Amino acid sequence: MRDVVEVAVLGPVSVRGAPLPFHRAAARDLVVYLAFHREGVRHDEWALALWPDRPVSASTVYSTASDARRALGRAPDGAPRLPCGSRLHLHPSVGTDADRFETLARAGQWIDAIRLVRGPLFDGLCRSDWAVLDGTLARVEAVVVHTVLQGVEGLLGEGRAAEAEWIVRRGLVLSPYDERLYRALLRALAAQGNRMGLRAAMAQLLVVARDAPAPPLRDWDGCGLETLHPQTTSLYRDLLLGQPAMGEAPARL
Repeated sequence: MRDVVEVAVLGPVSVRGAPLPFHRAAARDLVVYLAFHREGVRHDEWALALWPDRPVSASTVYSTASDARRALGRAPDGAPRLPCGSRLHLHPSVGTDADRFETLARAGQWIDAIRLVRGPLFDGLCRSDWAVLDGTLARVEAVVVHTVLQGVEGLLGEGRAAEAEWIVRRGLVLSPYDERLYRALLRALAAQGNRMGLRAAMAQLLVVARDAPAPPLRDWDGCGLETLHPQTTSLYRDLLLGQPAMGEAPARL
């Protein structure tokens, strides 16, 4: 038996280290829900979170919790990882990759933290509405984006532009609509002298912003920049000219 069970949500959802497999998809989803509600929840609360569109029977609630309890097993101290009771809560031996991400980020280990990002948040979770409705998804995404932006500043300051580009691109996998990440990507590309990369990144941002197919890069003339935040367009133009925007690092183009 492994000492720690980890609920992974920074990409395809999985529960790593559980001694036994889940027989019910809802049982796994329950463990994910509880991992982000550490104070514990009543049975009617988690049932409503997992099945917001329909009532479920008491037997379904019981069997779902029972399957989750069986799969998680016991912690090294002998305590059940999912104790019985009127409120369900997980044993401290059950953590999340989001927790591990925050620990690495606080230590300034940006690259190790970003390596944990494997894809869109909570990807593949069958019952995921609760993560949007109670703000869990937004909170986790905000932590990742903040870490990426902080890491870019640090890496660019150390002259590690290629690594800065890498962590931004990993961040965009998780948060593809955040213009701040695209501005960080532009800076990382400019610091490498990659003018073609600048144009490609801006063309991709416009595709995201306009939700329209991308034109061939050779045919793209920068039209549509007016749809973006002024800070983005100003930075882009200044980097193409090889002059820094206010507060930004100079480009070596």
